[in-house]
Amino acid sequence: MPRRSQRRPTFNLFRRRAEPDLVCTVPNDFPVPAFLASGAWSYAGSLCAVSPPPPGFRTEMAEHGAETCGFHLFQQLPAGVAPPASGPCVAARAF
Repeated sequence: MPRRSQRRPTFNLFRRRAEPDLVCTVPNDFPVPAFLASGAWSYAGSLCAVSPPPPGFRTEMAEHGAETCGFHLFQQLPAGVAPPASGPCVAARAF
C-alpha cells in the first residue's frame, strides 16, 4: 500500500501562459523545476490551509506528485465545478 503523506505542505502555484487552466504545484520547501523558469509559466500564488482550493485541485494527488517527481500538474476546472471527491483537501488562497 502506498505511503500517505501527513505533512500538508504549502504549495506554490504556476500557470502556463499559453494554457492558463494548466497549473503546476510545487511544495514551497522543494526546488522549483527548471521547466517553470522557461518563460512559459508564471507564478500564480500559494495554496495554504486558510481558504478553499481552486476547482480541480486535489491534495492527495499533489502530495503524491511531489513525492514522486517534485511537482504536480492539474487542470483548473471552471468555477462551480468540483473535482471528484476522494480524500481531504488542503485549503487555498484564491488566485
